[in-house]
Amino acid sequence: MDLRRFKLPDFTPAPREVVVLPDQRFFWRSVELVDDVDVGTPREQVELALEGMAPFPLAQMWWGFWTQAGSDHALVFAAYKKRFTLEETAEWAEAEWVGPQLACLLAEAKPAAASSWILRSVDGLTVIHFGDDSGVPTFARTIELEEDVSEKATAQARDELLRQCGGSKDVRDLSAQPIQAGLPGTDELLFGDEAKPSRVPLQRAQDLDVRDNEELVARRRGRLRDRWMWRSMIAAVLVIALTAIAEISLWGVNRWLDALHTQVRVQTPVVNEIETADRLANRIDELHTQRLRPFEMIAIADGPRPETIVFLRTEATGLYSLEVEAETNEAPAITAYVDQLNQLGQTEGVEILNLDTRGARSTVRLLIRFTFDAFQTTAEPIVEGSA
Repeated sequence: MDLRRFKLPDFTPAPREVVVLPDQRFFWRSVELVDDVDVGTPREQVELALEGMAPFPLAQMWWGFWTQAGSDHALVFAAYKKRFTLEETAEWAEAEWVGPQLACLLAEAKPAAASSWILRSVDGLTVIHFGDDSGVPTFARTIELEEDVSEKATAQARDELLRQCGGSKDVRDLSAQPIQAGLPGTDELLFGDEAKPSRVPLQRAQDLDVRDNEELVARRRGRLRDRWMWRSMIAAVLVIALTAIAEISLWGVNRWLDALHTQVRVQTPVVNEIETADRLANRIDELHTQRLRPFEMIAIADGPRPETIVFLRTEATGLYSLEVEAETNEAPAITAYVDQLNQLGQTEGVEILNLDTRGARSTVRLLIRFTFDAFQTTAEPIVEGSA
C-alpha cells in the first residue's frame, strides 16, 4: 500500500476575499424613505423604488443602497447583470463582500450639510454630495476616465461633477482606499492602510452588497452557525484537554500515594520499635521516679502530730495523697493538728473525711494531699560497696 496517497486534512482557513466593483458600472439615485412599519422596511421601500425607475426587473439587476437608521432617504445604485461577465461573477459566491468602490467612504466621519466629496479611483471620478447632516449622500454621479487622462481633463470632469451637485460649501478630494475582509471570526471590513486600517462592521456595509439579499441572509446564518460550531469545537477540545490534565494529575497523585504507602510499610517496623522503646523508657522512668512514697508521707504527717493523737492506720491513696485514721482523748488536738498540717509547705490541703466522738475518745479519718516537691522523688544512686 502506497502511504503517499494518504494526506492529512488541510485545516487552513479559506482566504476571505472582498470584491470591489467600479462605481462607473452603476447608475445612482436618491430615494425617499418613510419611517412607517406599514410601508415596509428600508430595503422593501428601495425595491419598490427600483421597480418604478429601472427598465429591468430586480431579478436581472445587481443593486444595493446606502442609508442608516433614522434617515429619510437612501442612495440607491443598480446595474444590469449582463454588464458583468460570468468570469467576473464567478468569484462572488465565496467573497465576503461585493460592492462599489464608493463604499470605502463609510470609514469617513459624517460630514456637515452641503458637503461634497470627490473620489478618485483608477476607473474615474465619483462625486458624493451630502445635502443634509444625516451622513447619507443625497446625490451621486460618476465619470469614467482613462488611466492616461491628462490633469486638465480630470479637472474639467471634476468641475462638471461639482456643478451637477448644485452648490457645495465644503469640497474634499479623496483617493479610493483598498477594502479588505477582517480576520476569520470578525465580522468587519478593513479600509485603508494595512498597518492601521479603519474598521467598519460588516453589517453596516451589508446593504451596499450587490448580491441577492436572500443569499446574504443565508451567508449570515451560515457564518453564525459556523461560529457557534467553532466555539463548540474549541470548548470540546478544552474539555478534553482539561480531562486529560485531570487524568494525568490523578495518575501522578496515585503514584505518589503508592510511593508514600510503600515508604510507610517499610518504616512501620522501625517506628514500632522506636515507640516500644519509648514506652519502655517511660515505664522505667515511672517506676524509678514516680513510685509511691508511703514512708515519706507518714514521716511528713507525723512531724506536727501532738502526742495525744495516735495513728491507727495509714494508706497511700495516690502518689501525693495519704489517708490517716487516728484517735485521741483530746478533741481540740485534732483541729490544732489539721491547722499545723495546712501550714506545712509540703501539703496542699487536709480534708477531714470522718470525725466520730464517743465520750472522751474521738476517732478521725484525714486525707492529706501533698505537693509535687514534698519529698524526694528521684532515687538515690547506689554506690558500689556501700552497706
